[in-house]
Amino acid sequence: MLVGVFVHASTLGEDPVFDGIGYASSLFRMEGFFVISGFLAAMVLGKHGARAGVRRRLASVGTPLVFTLVLVNPPTLWLTYNFHNDPNVSFLDFVLGNTLPPQGGDLSWYLHLWFLFALIAYALLSPAAVAALSRLVGTGAYRRVTAGRLRAMAAITLFVVGTTVVIRGAHRIVLEPVIGTGTHAVLVEHTLEFLPFYLLGVLLHQGRDQLVPFFQRPAPVFLAVTGLALLASKQEWVPGLSAGTGLVLTETLFSIPLIATLFALAARLVPGPVPAVRYLADASYTVYLLHFFWIYVFATVLSFDPGLRAPQMLLATALTFGVTLATHHFAIRRSPLLRKIFNGKFGSAGRPTAIPAVPAIPAIPVTPASLAVDGERTLPLRRSRLEAGTGC
Repeated sequence: MLVGVFVHASTLGEDPVFDGIGYASSLFRMEGFFVISGFLAAMVLGKHGARAGVRRRLASVGTPLVFTLVLVNPPTLWLTYNFHNDPNVSFLDFVLGNTLPPQGGDLSWYLHLWFLFALIAYALLSPAAVAALSRLVGTGAYRRVTAGRLRAMAAITLFVVGTTVVIRGAHRIVLEPVIGTGTHAVLVEHTLEFLPFYLLGVLLHQGRDQLVPFFQRPAPVFLAVTGLALLASKQEWVPGLSAGTGLVLTETLFSIPLIATLFALAARLVPGPVPAVRYLADASYTVYLLHFFWIYVFATVLSFDPGLRAPQMLLATALTFGVTLATHHFAIRRSPLLRKIFNGKFGSAGRPTAIPAVPAIPAIPVTPASLAVDGERTLPLRRSRLEAGTGC
């Protein structure tokens, strides 16, 4: 999720390096996030029950959403508007709508917070999804199609592609004529777009004994084949794959083995809890909520213009990482109130309670999805580990 800082720094201007990072990110970052989020959502519902699990998720996701939407997004939108349009509009005039057309830049009112709206929708859907996929996992047909890795990966692929086609078709036929266009329609579209990956995460948890060992392994052949299909799509070698549903499906197909390969790499690099990695995962919720604001603060303070290139974008990115990590370390993690407001954590601070290992579940990469699901405690770095050279 920390890659999102680079992605949103690319909105400052046009640069092939940062544009490339943005495109590469679009092939795995949010897809992987929602796979993990769905897995952990099913875990929480299994631990606490449907009602309590949904209530916990709504609190941990909805609280940071409301406060960031109200406190951080308005000045961020104002800075973004002034940076891309240079009209020197005051904050009061901007809030009152006294702006000058055309509005350059991405000025959707929710900006980068759309994923929290999606998580809220998915939280409400989770009990039904867990129940349905639990019944599926208990069928004989499921056991037959997951008997080996080739069959299991084929079943996972068909599951994601099939749900993508159904959801996309329902959106186009049923929802589009009703909701029309605009930023609200884009929000609905994003929520539906990543629902198949969230459901895949739920499925991986419900069938974790068989599916996770198969899924969390490199898939070089699958990756190469789907990569060629994506290349053919992007180069317009096959007209039917170059736009619309064809492009969506080729990108979806490529995302599945790419996520599996990245999960395998993550499991190899971080086979168990590592304080520095857990600390970064904890801090990344703060970084993600606040980074858009600080990117445009630094771009404004340093008098950048929309014609800037990679060095200026990299400087804004580095400064943003510095100030957001410092904000988390010195302010948010030390304040119970700020932990509630910006991290959705309602437990006490201090050493986290030990979580018993579950041998049936292989290592799952830790991301802000876990924090948005069941992160009640801020995870401290132990000084002894830092002094031993294992810190970040």
